[in-house]
Amino acid sequence: MIQSVCSYAIMLTNFDSEEQLNDWNQVRHLCNRNQKCDQDRIPEVNSKFWSDCPDGVSICERTIQQHSEFLERFAGILRTAFLYSPHVLVTDAELFDGIYFLAFGPDIVLGLLGQSGYEKPFLTVSGRQPTLEQCLLRFTTVPPDNQHKLSTEEETVTLPGIGTLRPLEYQVLQKTVTSEESQRFAPQTRAVLNEHAGDHWSIAQRIAHLYAAYCQQDPSDGTCQFLAQRWQEWIDAERKGLIRYEQQDSQTGSNSSTARSFNEAFLPVVSENANCLRSWCSASKADEAEKTEFRDVLDKISHEPRRSKAFALIRHSTLPVGRSDCNRTMECDQQTLVDWYQFVYRLAMADYLGCCLMAVESKPNSYERYAGRTGGRSLMLSGKVTELLGQMPSSCFVQFCYQSRDAIQQWRNCRPNAPDSDQQRHIRNIAYCVQKSASQLDRKQDNSKIIKQFVATLIIASISVFCDKIIFSSSISIIVILAGAWFIEVFPELLTMMEWLHDQHTATQTMVFAQR
Repeated sequence: MIQSVCSYAIMLTNFDSEEQLNDWNQVRHLCNRNQKCDQDRIPEVNSKFWSDCPDGVSICERTIQQHSEFLERFAGILRTAFLYSPHVLVTDAELFDGIYFLAFGPDIVLGLLGQSGYEKPFLTVSGRQPTLEQCLLRFTTVPPDNQHKLSTEEETVTLPGIGTLRPLEYQVLQKTVTSEESQRFAPQTRAVLNEHAGDHWSIAQRIAHLYAAYCQQDPSDGTCQFLAQRWQEWIDAERKGLIRYEQQDSQTGSNSSTARSFNEAFLPVVSENANCLRSWCSASKADEAEKTEFRDVLDKISHEPRRSKAFALIRHSTLPVGRSDCNRTMECDQQTLVDWYQFVYRLAMADYLGCCLMAVESKPNSYERYAGRTGGRSLMLSGKVTELLGQMPSSCFVQFCYQSRDAIQQWRNCRPNAPDSDQQRHIRNIAYCVQKSASQLDRKQDNSKIIKQFVATLIIASISVFCDKIIFSSSISIIVILAGAWFIEVFPELLTMMEWLHDQHTATQTMVFAQR
């Protein structure tokens, strides 16, 4: 399993392909609020988003060039996780259908951590096929005799054996291919592949043409070709040793043993967290009818290890849909069940692959944060710290890692199941190091500090003169005199210490979640 790579490898809930798209859209909405002209607004992610403009630059490339907020957001999440573990694990689906990984590509992602290619790879991709390229083919297509299936059969798909697109929810296209649509698209799939059978195209290029054909776009216009470019860049990065590919051991087993293996990880996680959600439901303010429906749907999805089927059960329920924005509160609605299932599925997958699950800046009031608080598994580091890390130029981040190498190593040596006191001590060190490294020179702020210190010193001096008058005019205990003199002497240093303690406190008022 992946434990052979590193016993401290971590998976991020943020890197789930759906979570990547949600996070991207949040940044997009914030950027669009500041745009006065509709022409300058950032478009939604779809097939045209990956297409070339007349000048040969794709909409995706132009977006990340003109709006640094996307890179800063992704960099903050990636660097926060990297400080805790130098080994980050993603699945092939997260890589090939994740908008952040496809928008930036391996060169930028490696550059965010200051890696030049001579270091040990920090990113490990986990898949069931012998090679990463075959994972792309297996993830996006099914052979002709499996067009009607949604199962996780393990046979390797070869290029001549492509039947049609896989029934799946494609985040980078924002389209859901149903089983019926997949079967109807099979003749067009064969037509597209036969038309270019003599071309020396890579698998990535052929898949991009299938995407364009399904979206009813003209591939000659460069539709989805930027996707093909990014897919190939990641495949080439693995071949060059810049990232690592790890085939899951279950690949050699039968289909049934694979299902049982994942169920063995899935069912215990579901059992624990289902009880947690039931307790929350009982204490909620919803009416009894909604609580009953909520628990019934929870019982159904608790026995469904296939995420697409579980989401279908949730969508077909009569529960309120609920809001999906980051400011939502947990209620007895469909969105809470989606949040819950996303969490337990990711947690089971992390356990199945032998790594630790982590969430950077989990959504307020989402089940991830609720589970972290109720289970005592909260690591206080993110928010402002993540923002500061994201804003650092790569060279500054490299310098920060070197200057804070002892604090970083101590935090990495702190196991997820270590006592909370040990975790919090190392986390405060990290937060303090980040804040000090990101501090900036500000004349106005320095002037303000100097004026405050001068006023405080002036007040203390006045008190000192007043005390002298009292001492000479009346008899006061020598202990009071010594205490007053001591306080006057240390007061300036006391102000400095209080300011330092405040900086430490504000630097750790945010959150990372790590599953023990």
